[in-house]
Amino acid sequence: MSQAISVRNFTALFTGYVIVSLAVYFTASFTIPAWLIYFFFLVLFYLICILYLFNFNLKHYQESLRYRRLSLFLSLVFQLLIILASPISCYGWNQGKACYSFIQTHSTTDNLATFQTTPLPWWIVDSMLFPALILHATSVAIFLKMIRIEKPQ
Repeated sequence: MSQAISVRNFTALFTGYVIVSLAVYFTASFTIPAWLIYFFFLVLFYLICILYLFNFNLKHYQESLRYRRLSLFLSLVFQLLIILASPISCYGWNQGKACYSFIQTHSTTDNLATFQTTPLPWWIVDSMLFPALILHATSVAIFLKMIRIEKPQ
């Protein structure tokens, strides 16, 4: 468990985390498909989480809370997976060509256009984005539901 923190400060820190997280997502994958995925999935999910925390803040304004660090660690791991699997190079996407992920474009540039003799099975990386998004959203929701309130003494 973490140290006790006021509900107001936790809400402010979580809102800051959301803003920085979205800025990193949008910056790491500067492509139309990624922005569509992030805008219609992550922005809406984070908005629901922030509204939940504001409602929580209104109910427990004078109290402190504690959270479990394991669920926070899991959500950060899944967030890193999202960044690594995010589409970053989508030249020709409108014509039906595949996008390349962040890790694909930064680990090797050899044979990216043809996928011949690539060092890793890249289809695993390409298909990792949606499961990582769902796992990240689930871990953030579990993190928010596992918050424990401490009554003022």
